[in-house]
Amino acid sequence: MCLTYNFFLFLEWQDPGSELAWLVQELLASELKGQKVHILSHVPPGNDDCLGSWGREFSKIISRFEGTVMAQFYGHTHNDEFMIFYDTEDNSRAVNFGFVAPSVTTYTNLNPAYRLYTIDGGYEGASYRVLESETYIFNMAEANMAGEDIEPAWYKLYTATEDLGMENLFPQSWDKLVRDMALDEELYAKYLNYYNQDVPQKLRTKYDILCSLLTTSNLDTRKCDEILGPHP
Repeated sequence: MCLTYNFFLFLEWQDPGSELAWLVQELLASELKGQKVHILSHVPPGNDDCLGSWGREFSKIISRFEGTVMAQFYGHTHNDEFMIFYDTEDNSRAVNFGFVAPSVTTYTNLNPAYRLYTIDGGYEGASYRVLESETYIFNMAEANMAGEDIEPAWYKLYTATEDLGMENLFPQSWDKLVRDMALDEELYAKYLNYYNQDVPQKLRTKYDILCSLLTTSNLDTRKCDEILGPHP
């Protein structure tokens, strides 16, 4: 409901369809029951295609229910990304996190991809946090050359904790990763290869790519200024 391509939003942009009000009610009910929640959506709230005001209010909800929302999953961009939610009170603490997964759908200059998540669940008292993320791709150019009678050769591109040097996939670890990438060019180059699904290209600047990881409302780039400095 935040997608700017939806022209009906110009008639009611504050909370179209009372979607955010509904989300608050559902999360409150889950909180009272002690349930843990995963959110699946299409457009990442910090993306330029999402209304900044919607992203801002959504981020407030996520911050409020940080103990209930254990994982978020998005698509839309076709790139391999993520986004960090910070405490909306003082913007200092990473409180939540969203995967922005690459797509099996073919897209310009990107290889098809799918992902496997390992979740802490299936028993009483489980956290339902994401423990691991593994991303698989196949080389589209090679598959086209091989012809339609040959199955694409899928291979694992990376494992999040192992290949990005992370202790875990908690929000604070993703915050540390961005801070490290801002200074470590080798680490950033490795992430950029994952971001592009193993296809060499340079369509966006380092600042823009890293800033998008820190943005959950395109009206608020304070975290980009803090970690990356002024926009070049």
